[in-house]
Amino acid sequence: PGSTFKIPNTLIALDQGVVDENSIIVWDKVERMLPSWNQDQTLESAFKNSCVWCYQRFARGIGLEKYQSYLKKLHYGNEKVGRDIERFWLDGELRISAYEQIAFLKKLYLNQLPFSLEHLTLLKKIMIDEEKSTYTIYAKTGWAVPKDLEHHGWYVGYVESSSGVYFFATNVLTPSNQQLYLRKLVTLAVLKSKGILE
Repeated sequence: PGSTFKIPNTLIALDQGVVDENSIIVWDKVERMLPSWNQDQTLESAFKNSCVWCYQRFARGIGLEKYQSYLKKLHYGNEKVGRDIERFWLDGELRISAYEQIAFLKKLYLNQLPFSLEHLTLLKKIMIDEEKSTYTIYAKTGWAVPKDLEHHGWYVGYVESSSGVYFFATNVLTPSNQQLYLRKLVTLAVLKSKGILE
């Protein structure tokens, strides 16, 4: 799932109390590959910047045993955490298909996940990726590179539009991260071709 796991992970972190809406996640002064990561973060900026070190810090505070319990309760992907608390969603044992992403997103939209309405509402607010007069896109990108395999570029979420609610889960396989822009570009092109986006 790569960083698309930040969708359930945000709910889990909120539920466990390792972060809240007003938290300041203090940067450890370690320079990382993305400039947007090299600063203090809020929960919203950590989500939108796909700040890996922030969520790794949350993960250490949550622990493998609790993650295993949550994944089973949520029926998320293959429900496998493995042994690496900091990387199981990046290049570890956790796997999820596009159809499983959609099933999870539908439960999120309908508030059918086992979390408080307050936390579900907060997550949806920080998931807003585009807001226009005729539609709102709630989404998360993801990037995963399983060992010795192609790059997986995800763009998952849903659109609320004047014509209804539509769910999507795009997975683009690329030889490098230089093509990751295609994950959102392709998704928006398809949504427009279907008349969902004006």
